[in-house]
Amino acid sequence: MADALADEKNGNKETAISRYLQAADILLLLAKVEEGYTAWKYYTDTATQCQQKARTLIASTPRPDAST
Repeated sequence: MADALADEKNGNKETAISRYLQAADILLLLAKVEEGYTAWKYYTDTATQCQQKARTLIASTPRPDAST
């Protein structure tokens, strides 16, 4: 997540999106094998935050003009 944030601050949105989604996948895998609710909740909540951040970056990325 730290790498994703650094990429985002440096203006490299595509790499940041990829890193946020990778972090979310890893966190969800950790949650899947976790037996304790507190740790499971932390992993899933953090994964959700990573996914939301990726969605926000995708939505803010300019799209090429479709009329040309």
